[in-house]
Amino acid sequence: MLDRSVAKHAMASSTDVLFAGVLDLFKSADARVANLEGSITTTPSIAQRDNTILHFTFDPALAEAALAPLALSAVSLANNHAYDFYRAGYEATQGYLQAWGIKPFGHPYNALLLSTIIEVRSKQFCLVGYHSLYDASTAEVVQEIIRLRSDCYRIIVVPHWGDEYEMVANAAQSAAAHEFVDAGADLVIGAHPHVVQNVEEYKGKAIFYSLGNFMFDQNFSWATTHGLAVRATFGATSTAFSLTPVTIKGQEAAVANEADATRVLEAAGRLAEFVLP
Repeated sequence: MLDRSVAKHAMASSTDVLFAGVLDLFKSADARVANLEGSITTTPSIAQRDNTILHFTFDPALAEAALAPLALSAVSLANNHAYDFYRAGYEATQGYLQAWGIKPFGHPYNALLLSTIIEVRSKQFCLVGYHSLYDASTAEVVQEIIRLRSDCYRIIVVPHWGDEYEMVANAAQSAAAHEFVDAGADLVIGAHPHVVQNVEEYKGKAIFYSLGNFMFDQNFSWATTHGLAVRATFGATSTAFSLTPVTIKGQEAAVANEADATRVLEAAGRLAEFVLP
């Protein structure tokens, strides 16, 4: 999220400081994927004037400069802020991202552009967005997974779901995740609760119910200033995961210290490294 206090900090210092502490996590990755919590438009920010108005827009120049060091491959727009500036804002966001070489996927109403494909080492990885807060139906996403299955080396679903600030996933999240895996998804990595939630293994597939915040200005609790970066290494017969706890201090992301990292991994219920068949 690059509006409100995040934008103010970037403008007062530099966009470089936002992610300088986590760039090493991205450097050797073949592909990098994130959830973009807001619109990229030239509309003046409302949230910077009044932080109680939860409508986020990112100035294009600031967003381009902030995101460039991350070299993102794709971002999900399947969330409750992608339509903060309505359809025009959503479409503007798509346009900016595509111009910067970042593939957008997902829709707030699960209605358009549900998925995208990125090629990694001559293999097709399919990314599918799902947003449950406006329409909890999983039907469109399940059908998209089924449609894509034969063309994809791996399918990763990126859902936006669950209850804010709850440390354990709810029954609806679990049911939807299991549907996605049953339909053919190889990995599920969720967002929205703003805190790290439990990680589940289901039918040999990993479900990360919530990674928490990676960049946000929710400075009111320990849990909302910590999150997870997940590295998945896909092999022919197994997938290896490396979890890196991160912390946000003064709107600057950094790798968490040992004590904080232990606490984050305890919330996830996983070791920092694990392999699933």
